[in-house]
Amino acid sequence: MSDEMVKYYKDRAREYEQVYEQRDPRRQEEQDLIRVEMMNFLSGVGVIDIGCGTGYWTQRVSETARSIVGIDINQTVLDIAISKTYRCPTEFKIMDAYRIDYPEKTFRGALASFWLSHVRREDLDGWIEQMHKILKPGARIFISDNTFLEGVGGDLVSKPGDPNTYKLRTLNDGSKHLIVKNYFTKNELLECFSRHTRCVTGENIFHGRCFWWIKYILDN
Repeated sequence: MSDEMVKYYKDRAREYEQVYEQRDPRRQEEQDLIRVEMMNFLSGVGVIDIGCGTGYWTQRVSETARSIVGIDINQTVLDIAISKTYRCPTEFKIMDAYRIDYPEKTFRGALASFWLSHVRREDLDGWIEQMHKILKPGARIFISDNTFLEGVGGDLVSKPGDPNTYKLRTLNDGSKHLIVKNYFTKNELLECFSRHTRCVTGENIFHGRCFWWIKYILDN
């Protein structure tokens, strides 16, 4: 993860969860669906929560998971996550999501909430392969993120010759941060994940107005 991204989430830590309090009824409906879907899909398994941040989604999936290990590169957000109460055994570690330091076939479940949009397109295949390596055959994977909505979350920025898109974000203190923020169509998600597993079809993907998610069971 870039230094700018690390600084952005460090500076945003205390205000991060405000994004989930927006009163748009459609947004809240889809957000609730994410919660229900991830809780059901990851029920009873040991989960690695990749890029866990402040533990917002960690806390929700803890209601049904067997255990959770949350990893993030930023101590500031982990301090907030650690301060919360969870419903299953949960621990947190400072770790780069691009260099997950666990042996192969360690976990039976993986969660990545609002992380994939920050992965550069040229790094997507490598990141998915790395994630799959630390999961056991038959592991359950749940990944969710934003869809693109005009005027939401800052100005969208493109750079000549760069396949990635960026958002110019302004925090409550007035500071501005240009961060990687990629948006994916349903077909792009299907094409990307199908390169790494035979288990993904269009039925594994929800692509709504505000959010998308993909859930699948890793090949044996």
